[in-house]
Amino acid sequence: MVAGAALVLHKVRALSPVSDTGIDGTWSTGTGAVETGQKYFNIVNDTFIVPPLAGQSYSFLPDSDTTGYWEQLVYKYNTSGCYEAMLYWQHGNYTINANNSITLTPFGPDGRQQVSRPCDTSTNYVGYYYQPEYMQRYEITTYLHYGQYTYKLQLYSYDGSLKPSMYLKYRPAAMYPTVAMHKNVIGVE
Repeated sequence: MVAGAALVLHKVRALSPVSDTGIDGTWSTGTGAVETGQKYFNIVNDTFIVPPLAGQSYSFLPDSDTTGYWEQLVYKYNTSGCYEAMLYWQHGNYTINANNSITLTPFGPDGRQQVSRPCDTSTNYVGYYYQPEYMQRYEITTYLHYGQYTYKLQLYSYDGSLKPSMYLKYRPAAMYPTVAMHKNVIGVE
């Protein structure tokens, strides 16, 4: 019975919010196959390398207690009918607001998306992507993930719905430089 009580206590502690870590680092869903940085997106020639599994990754690099830089890579696919794959990459500034919400503001000209539908030869393109995000709140807890205790980041969308749980993969974060790397040129196509 004592072992059972210890197990229950351990589970409660494993799910309690922690205060010994910040949001800084690279976080990834599931197996960790998707990660930010240079592994799956080349910003110089606007090309993606498809990760082995779908998922998403966010990286955060603070420059103060409430502000810093972020980067995101998302890979998702749909197998109904014709296979469809979508990759999204962007980076920018973040602010942790007084109510524990997070505002993510992309560097406008840098974001990219690739949409590919092999059944439709006209649908395989890389284009601009700009999607600011507002996270209603976030929590960092410890969690047993693939047999190891690690930090778990839970983000809540603007409407309070859960985003997929992410686990700390790297600290410091694997990210591109924290400045806009493209310029908007108006009137040029």
